[in-house]
Amino acid sequence: MRYPIIKPPTRQEQALIRRKIKAVVKEQGGLRAAARHLKIKPSYLAALMDGTKKNPGDWYLRKLGLRRVTYIEET
Repeated sequence: MRYPIIKPPTRQEQALIRRKIKAVVKEQGGLRAAARHLKIKPSYLAALMDGTKKNPGDWYLRKLGLRRVTYIEET
């Protein structure tokens, strides 16, 4: 089975992901509490926050209240 190629997020999109994570961390009172709340491993959440991981899957994005949108439009 072939999986579709997903383009990596732009710097602006990566910044949005980091802002959302930081907001949840602040709201929950820490990284581990935020990871527990989102049901994501703390190490993966930390990697997303510091930029080590740059292309999270749709499942992770949904947990953060985000979604990946790709489209083609006529110019």
